[in-house]
Amino acid sequence: MKVKICGLTRIEDVKACETAGSNLIGFINIKRSKRYLKIDQINKLIDSTYLTSDIEPVVVLEPENSQVLEEKAERLNINNIQLHSLSSDEIKKFKENHKNYKIIRAVGLSNEIDDSKEKEIKEFAEICDGILLDYEISGRTGGTGMQIPLKVAIDASKIARQSNKDIKLFLAGGIDANRIKNDFGIINKHFDYLDVNSGVEDKPGIKNHDKINEILAFDIFNEF
Repeated sequence: MKVKICGLTRIEDVKACETAGSNLIGFINIKRSKRYLKIDQINKLIDSTYLTSDIEPVVVLEPENSQVLEEKAERLNINNIQLHSLSSDEIKKFKENHKNYKIIRAVGLSNEIDDSKEKEIKEFAEICDGILLDYEISGRTGGTGMQIPLKVAIDASKIARQSNKDIKLFLAGGIDANRIKNDFGIINKHFDYLDVNSGVEDKPGIKNHDKINEILAFDIFNEF
């Protein structure tokens, strides 16, 4: 099991994640987010820190269309992209033209998986490198701080894995130390990454280094 700390906005928080041993760190370039950073700000944070070979940056985007994705990708110094928009066909075309990029597609869940949601999961799993499951409110994912019911998340992970056995699966949505302690055994069986954001914050975009250290110091991450 690996960990992604998302919603970083400050250099001291980037360095704290690096020191604590986070596998991935995320920067959000979505204007509706309280943790929004401009692309130039993201590049500056990446350029001003010494990322080790064991930690990789991810940029979180919600482009209006594939052209906007193309434009932003060209400006970024990051090859890992987490998308909260675009269809499977648009993503497939982008990946065909940009083979050096890894795409993680966010999929929103609430309290059940209907036929439409199952189809969505399958389509994205077939063409993406990763699927991130997050709580959905009014069709929007990310930044809710709410947890997906565990059974729903596990059912979604099975659907994705059946479509692509090599897909990397991320569990997001209100992940904090308590959920890791209580549910790690079952989560570890179905997911590759925990995506942590509000669970290690004092307020949006301001990370609590003690909480980061608490999560990444868990012995369970070394036992499995």
